[in-house]
Amino acid sequence: MLARQRLPARDAERAALEAAQERNAAARAAVQAALADLAAQDQALAVARERLAAQAADHAGWQARSSDAERRMAETTRRLAEIAEDHAVHAAKPAALTAEIEAGEEARVRITADLAAAETAMREAETAQRAADMTLASHTETLAQARESRASLTARAENEELRRAEMARISGERFQCPPPLLGARFGFDETDLAPAAEESAELEKLTASRERIGPVNLVAADELARIESEHGTSAAEQAELVEAIARLRGSIGNLNREGRERLRAAFEEVDSHFRVLFTRLFEGGSAHLALVDSDDPLEAGLEIYAQPPGKRLQSLSLLSGGEQALTATALIFALFLTNPAPICVLDEVDAPLDDANVERFCDLLEAMVRTTATRYLIVTHNAVTMSRMHRLFGVTMAEKGISRLVSVDLGEAALLAAE
Repeated sequence: MLARQRLPARDAERAALEAAQERNAAARAAVQAALADLAAQDQALAVARERLAAQAADHAGWQARSSDAERRMAETTRRLAEIAEDHAVHAAKPAALTAEIEAGEEARVRITADLAAAETAMREAETAQRAADMTLASHTETLAQARESRASLTARAENEELRRAEMARISGERFQCPPPLLGARFGFDETDLAPAAEESAELEKLTASRERIGPVNLVAADELARIESEHGTSAAEQAELVEAIARLRGSIGNLNREGRERLRAAFEEVDSHFRVLFTRLFEGGSAHLALVDSDDPLEAGLEIYAQPPGKRLQSLSLLSGGEQALTATALIFALFLTNPAPICVLDEVDAPLDDANVERFCDLLEAMVRTTATRYLIVTHNAVTMSRMHRLFGVTMAEKGISRLVSVDLGEAALLAAE
């Protein structure tokens, strides 16, 4: 009895058990929720890893494309620089010659004007020099006469009697002539003399006039010789420039004549090929090329006249889209037959064509491959054209966001299919 009394009550034990079971259920629910969250996080982590791998692959692909694009851009920039440099060199030659000719002409005009001005200045200087010499001689003579008159009057005023006697003695001894006859013999008249003050004023006036004239330019002859030498040099340079212009014009004429001959020959050859290819593509009809707007081939324009089967002859712009495409293709192939190139790229030329015209286009393309050494690259979405090619290059997207280049050799593929 005592042991049974010591045991806890059944209701209390049952309540404790139920509480423990509820806690256990809650713990299990929490564990299941945690496991579900963990699974969701694992799935999200796997998705993130897949995205990261795809982004890394995209990044590597874009880096490769970027490197290829940078290389191509650098190569294109270098080629453009070389072409621009060549063009600048070729374009600067006529301009440089024209500039030299204009500079020579300006120098000739300037030197001619300077020479004319120098000759005019020299003539004016010579005229002024002669006038100054004449004026100086006249004034010197007048001054000498005034001095003689003044000295004579002064001496006569001081001692007229003594002077007269002395003059008589001198006249008798030296000139063997008495004084009254001196005037008649030497052209001297005492009555023509002015007073001493007037003679002094006239002397000062003549002296001031001679000083105003200034010194004579003694280097005028040297300047004239220098200007004549420069004029001779300019004349020689002008003759050289005229000769260079004549040679340049002759060279331009020869180049134009040769260019006309070559252009006319190339035009006739392209026209002959174009006629044959047009008839082959259209299985009939006719077409030809014509130079318009000028008789000079270097300045004339080009017009394409075509006459498909069952239609009248008309300009290229009046044809339908497919007819224009076939006509342009015939002209392109005519150019390649005249002057073959290593590579020819045709971008969707078969887009406006129906299946029959596509077949004729492919037949002509195969004939061009056999005739010329040109490698033809065709950009197309037409299944017929792709089936007639030797090798196909395509871009496919095996995974989302990842492009891949695929190449198929149709000849090898046919052999493998046959095996």
